[in-house]
Amino acid sequence: MKKHFLLLLLTLVLFTSCEDDIGKRQVAFTAVMPSDDLSSSRPGSILNGVPAAEGFNLNAKWKEGDKIQLFVRQDGKVYQAESPATVYDISSDGKTCSFELVLPKSVNRDKDYDIIGVTGVEAYIEGEDVIASCTLTRVGIDDNEAPLLPMWFTAKKGNTQAKFHHLCAYEVLHVNNISNSSIRFKHCGFDVSTSWYKYSDRVVLTGDVFSGYEAGQNDIESNEITIAPRKTGTIVSWYIPRFDVNDESTGATIDNAKLKAVVNGNAVITIEALKAYKNFARGNAYYMQVTWDGSNLYFSNDYCPDGNHPHVIDLGLPSGTKWACCNVGANSPSERGDYFAWGETTPYNYKWYIAGDDHRITKYCSNSDYGTVDNIIGLEPEDDAAYVNWGPEWRTPGTAQIDELLENCTREWTTVNGRGGYLFKSNVNNGVIFFSAGGCYNKYGLYGLDTSGNYWSRFNPYISYPNYAYVLAFRYGNMGWLRKRLINRDNGCNVRAVYVGQE
Repeated sequence: MKKHFLLLLLTLVLFTSCEDDIGKRQVAFTAVMPSDDLSSSRPGSILNGVPAAEGFNLNAKWKEGDKIQLFVRQDGKVYQAESPATVYDISSDGKTCSFELVLPKSVNRDKDYDIIGVTGVEAYIEGEDVIASCTLTRVGIDDNEAPLLPMWFTAKKGNTQAKFHHLCAYEVLHVNNISNSSIRFKHCGFDVSTSWYKYSDRVVLTGDVFSGYEAGQNDIESNEITIAPRKTGTIVSWYIPRFDVNDESTGATIDNAKLKAVVNGNAVITIEALKAYKNFARGNAYYMQVTWDGSNLYFSNDYCPDGNHPHVIDLGLPSGTKWACCNVGANSPSERGDYFAWGETTPYNYKWYIAGDDHRITKYCSNSDYGTVDNIIGLEPEDDAAYVNWGPEWRTPGTAQIDELLENCTREWTTVNGRGGYLFKSNVNNGVIFFSAGGCYNKYGLYGLDTSGNYWSRFNPYISYPNYAYVLAFRYGNMGWLRKRLINRDNGCNVRAVYVGQE
């Protein structure tokens, strides 16, 4: 009996000693996410002028179950913690949390040491280095939430705040499937003549410098996602640039690039995506959008398959109306184009008023108080800016076509190539067109540039006041709106045409 008691006492002493030892080796940390959230609103994060979809950003947050691999370097040797630390006490905004490190027994707690933490990727020890195995894996996103992104931190003994840094630069690709069949989409990256980014599948975390090598365009790995008909999908990629830990820039650029992908097992390469050099750096998210129509993969700054504007954009509208991709007088959707008075076919000029009397209208008049009555309320072809400038297959839209556009599309304020405006996205087939905020000319000059837009209808059915005509109009801001309204015919507004015969 005495022996059993002594054995039990010895076990308790050893257990208590073990607990005490672990307690002495335990270090509690506060984990802080990087200061940027990689959202579409971050300046400089747009690769080709296309923002993320509404309600989506690549927002890095801690979540229950996230784990952090921990390593300790002391006297030239590296030791790995016995097991990854699990985060706890996550803040309501997901930006901070706590975790604990149990120092390996081989570490002398009385001497200086460095701590390295890695999350979002696998890490291991090789010789005297910590290796983060950052293979370039694409991750599909279904619920507008980002995966646990590759991040790292370093700290000295006594520093218990783990301030994380983004390990990679991120690419967020939105795939819009407007075809009638599902697609399996494998994003393979950019097709360029020279390497435009630098990465390594073995990133050495020495606390001083990241080493890597310059990669060729065919070195990218990816997984695949399936996108149902008329649905969208998002793929997140991360690239590992070569950089010093104290240097945010890489010097890497991309130019004259084409998007290369595999769709349903077949290689597809788009038209030229970027013509100007674009810096590529860690901690930035680069947002892009591609559209698959069943045979072609469209990827460009302006939602068009090539530079031969105007394009006919099918939004799947009930009437069959197809809209132009850009304004009359413009060379791309983001450009303002020309400004026309209603019924004029050359930029800002007005001939349907009698000189010296703004209330004496000589055509398109239904009230004798305003001029010569002819009861013509819709623009005839010879007075239609779309018809005259683009040819007989185009017309200025009718009011019913404007109503149909508003009723069948969602709208999102965005910026394309540095110009603000509304992106209309079809509720029927996910097709998109962009209306830039070109403002409007009146007798005082141009006003509302970059905050408002006015697009002519070809009708002025307001019989009592024939000096007015309808426009599709919008204003952005706290007091903003988007609707059809009447303005004076002598204002200079933009024209967005519809394809002829589709009323």
